[in-house]
Amino acid sequence: MRALILLLGLYSAPLAAAPSRKARLPAGLVIASVTIDARNVFETDAPPENKLLYRAANRAHIRTRDHVVERELLFAAGERYDPLLIEETERNLRALPFIRRAEVIAVVNKKGAVDVTVRTFDAWTLEVVAGFKRAGGVTNVKGGFAENNILGQGKAASAVYSRDGDSVSRAFSYKDRQFMRRQRLQLALAAASAPGSRNYSIGVDRPFYASIARTAYGGGFTYGESRLAELTRRTGELSASFGVALATSTERTRRVTFGLATRRSASDGANPDVEQLTFFKLAGDWQEIDFITARRIQAFTRDEDFNLGLGVFPSLAWAPRSAALGSTASQILPRVDATKGFAWTSHLLLLKSGYRSRYVNGNNGGRVASFEASHFARGLPYQTLAFHAALDLGWQLDGEGQLGLGELNGLRGYGLNRFTGSRRFLYNIEDRVYVWDNLFRMLDVGAVAFYDSGYAWPEGSSVNLADLRSSVGLGLRAAPSRSGSNSPVRVDLAFPVSRRTSLSSWSLSILAGQAF
Repeated sequence: MRALILLLGLYSAPLAAAPSRKARLPAGLVIASVTIDARNVFETDAPPENKLLYRAANRAHIRTRDHVVERELLFAAGERYDPLLIEETERNLRALPFIRRAEVIAVVNKKGAVDVTVRTFDAWTLEVVAGFKRAGGVTNVKGGFAENNILGQGKAASAVYSRDGDSVSRAFSYKDRQFMRRQRLQLALAAASAPGSRNYSIGVDRPFYASIARTAYGGGFTYGESRLAELTRRTGELSASFGVALATSTERTRRVTFGLATRRSASDGANPDVEQLTFFKLAGDWQEIDFITARRIQAFTRDEDFNLGLGVFPSLAWAPRSAALGSTASQILPRVDATKGFAWTSHLLLLKSGYRSRYVNGNNGGRVASFEASHFARGLPYQTLAFHAALDLGWQLDGEGQLGLGELNGLRGYGLNRFTGSRRFLYNIEDRVYVWDNLFRMLDVGAVAFYDSGYAWPEGSSVNLADLRSSVGLGLRAAPSRSGSNSPVRVDLAFPVSRRTSLSSWSLSILAGQAF
């Protein structure tokens, strides 16, 4: 404990790497001009990147078109300069998967107006999807590709093949973020097949793209088919929604969204049945806008944006039993989520909580309350100490709603979903060391030492410390420095400390993204 206190003391010194906010010009001046400066993946005008390999990569990559960037701007020539909208535009651009860095530069010209330059740096958008996992004598592999900027138009497509033991699944997707060249109108298509099931979906929506957006709308259709023995169940759902901002402000959001969805499920076989539900939906979005920019939290070398403002997101879906609507049962699905962040010196603390429930024909079940905290301490320039704790409490959960715990959700070394129950606890510590930035101008490399501890248990059972399952291990992290997300591939070698299982001593996993 003393060693941990000393380590946290070391990580409390203020550093340049701490979360920061940018200084801007004062509001009120008129924007005289807006210039788009969209750049390729490599800066071949600079000597370090004026090499054959980088020039060839730029020629193979189609740079993002200027009009794609221009449609994302929250300001235009002739309008009043607002520094908060400048910052929000930067965040929106950075959130796009085909842009790795974005900056909006504003200068006052000789006439006292503002000239704005929007400079973006393309990401390498053709990605190979790969994953490998072997635990408990079962091998899981994944392979495929994804392209997030087809022909420089901001469109995306992916195809992925997965094998989990003897089970094979395939998934395809397509997304157009500026459908029919309409500003921020999105089209999404997806198809997936797995043993005994297949699913298809199509959706068109225009979300609340910014704090000043007054409305949002969308609609979609999904179809799924699952087979179990001699039984086949087919489910289709049609939905539509419309949202309105109660007031627009660059300091907070106050929004309400109304929706309608109808779902029909039919089973054939020895005991055929039909279930139809029509849901009326209501959701709220109340959030303070208080963003900071930091590095080396989830990504390696790219800027990451975190909103520290308090956010509350309630929602309610109600399906009344009604012959007129064709509803065969009554359901009420309430839910509320809340988020809050804190930043001081070189520390970042992110909190999340939520509650959901399900009333079916007046019976309350499927209740889950969740709490999660993530603390990141940047005490050294190339190191982040990360802590994570999560607690989920469930009541009256059915078989499909049980909470799982294992390799994919934070407890390494014990298989994919080794433990299940209606209650779940997880605690993680990671010391993330950033070994090499921008190696060969293409790769960020890091290493991790970690400790995981947690367990899942049934409702009503007593719990003591001896029930916890823990693991320790080492890992490698490699992130493409020219990708949009800069998210690492993680290779973890975990040793289960609590070996009350038939598992082998060590577990190797290769997965995408940070463990938490």
